Amino acid sequence: MKKSIIFLLFINICSSFAQKNYPQNQFRNPLDIPIVLAGTFGELRTNHFHSGIDIKTNGVSGKKVYAAHQGYVSRIKISLWGYGKAIYVTHPNGYTTVYAHLKKFSDKIENYIKAKQYQKKSFEIQLFPGKGELPIETDEIIAYSGNTGGSTAPHLHFEIRDTKTEKIINPLLFGYDVKDNIHPTVLGLRISPLGKKSAINNLPVAQEIPLTKINAKTYVSKTIKATGKIGISIRTHDLLNYAPNKNGVYSIETYVNDTLKYHHDLETFSFDESKYINLLIDYAYYATKSRKFQKTYVEPFNKLSIYKNTVKKGYLNISDQKQYTVLIKISDFAKNVTTVKIPIQRDSIITPVLKEATKTPYYIPTNQYCVFKNKNVELRFPKATFYENMYLDFNVEDDHIHVHKPTLPLSKNYTIAYFMDSISPKQQKHAYLALKYRNNYNYVSSDKKGNKLYANTKSLGDFTVKYDSIAPKIEHLSFYKNQNLANHKSISVVIKDLQTDIKSYYATIDNEWILMEYEPKKNLLTFDLNDLKTQNKKHIFQLKIEDLLGNTNSLTIDFTK
Repeated sequence: MKKSIIFLLFINICSSFAQKNYPQNQFRNPLDIPIVLAGTFGELRTNHFHSGIDIKTNGVSGKKVYAAHQGYVSRIKISLWGYGKAIYVTHPNGYTTVYAHLKKFSDKIENYIKAKQYQKKSFEIQLFPGKGELPIETDEIIAYSGNTGGSTAPHLHFEIRDTKTEKIINPLLFGYDVKDNIHPTVLGLRISPLGKKSAINNLPVAQEIPLTKINAKTYVSKTIKATGKIGISIRTHDLLNYAPNKNGVYSIETYVNDTLKYHHDLETFSFDESKYINLLIDYAYYATKSRKFQKTYVEPFNKLSIYKNTVKKGYLNISDQKQYTVLIKISDFAKNVTTVKIPIQRDSIITPVLKEATKTPYYIPTNQYCVFKNKNVELRFPKATFYENMYLDFNVEDDHIHVHKPTLPLSKNYTIAYFMDSISPKQQKHAYLALKYRNNYNYVSSDKKGNKLYANTKSLGDFTVKYDSIAPKIEHLSFYKNQNLANHKSISVVIKDLQTDIKSYYATIDNEWILMEYEPKKNLLTFDLNDLKTQNKKHIFQLKIEDLLGNTNSLTIDFTK
């Protein structure tokens, strides 16, 4: 009886780690060219995992985008950044596909959206059509690929989500054919002592360990001396056929003396957990060196669901025996495997390293709401802003505010409040907070209440107060005064703000609101002249723009169409 119970427990544990069987070949290629990837699912991005695959479009916009399967358009979102122009199609098989960074939509979808934009008087819009409003057939053209939103080059961002849970799933699990016979590349190995009596090569500090490349799929390190609790991190990327892009890998496993101790793979995850990428990578090292090392151990507050099997959270305790052999297996989705062999020798000698004192007057327990005041600056930290208890380095000199080094990941926003008692009311109107990045200070979304200037942010580092009283610029028009635009399809205007950014714009023709599409990467507003209600007459075009500090500029010009 006991053996039967143990066997059933074993089966249940194994099934909990098993990959789900996804429908194969139900979803077609959303383009009519072979799939070549510029980005893989789960790739490490800034503060998040990549939530789909990026399909190359031969460096151009305007490729036909097809519905991967029948269904209906359940969501449309147009935003200046992020996904840009995006469409969501819900399918009867329980999945939803997402197509993003689009140039434009098919005529029936474009007409539907434009009517709503004119109704709401907004280019940016989010719509949730009902099941019967925009039905879609398999192979139907729904859009054309582009480079809108946060995209940096033309491509199609494509996702498959579980409709009920909204979890994102690796699209390659649905039978897509992507050529890849290239093994992942290893760029570095880093080992960290994680206990008071831990050391790597006699030193109680983390170290980057040199690797020798034996061949395209095998690396080895020299014998490492270690003692106590340690953690291993690996820096790696993957190349696929026909593209130079450095993509993310699919799976990482760690074996110690042939026993599996750690395993994660990028099958699926939810948007809510994506922020924990900053606990998967060695965040402090990334913040200072710009190199992303993936930990093969699980931090205490890491809630990622990508972990399939870990023993003691993947930590190694070098104490029981004299020799250890660690083998890291790195796999891409096509099952090309690269291995890293790490011989470890137990050595209890620890050479002390002088460390700077870390205690400050500003102690932040994770389970408490904390408020600190220094001169005319106040900081407010909600509970669990940081993942661990910590001492904050906080200093104020004139208008410069130092809030720790940007080497710690944050789970939540905190508030910086700057009291503007020493600033004249005229200056207060134009004041904003800026964060230092390299040698420049960049605008931080700031609000004002009374004499208080405040910002909610997840960033640490050096802030200062800056002022913007300069109106945004209307730099270039594609037409001139009284021009006859009978043979023109559109008009465009280039707008810029030198210090902060454009907050809003409002355009009319003959005192009626018009839809001008805004491409902030090009600072370009564009109006489709086909939207004009009346032709063959003189028109008055008016434009008003406003920056984030309330500075405005306007233009009035006539044309004939």
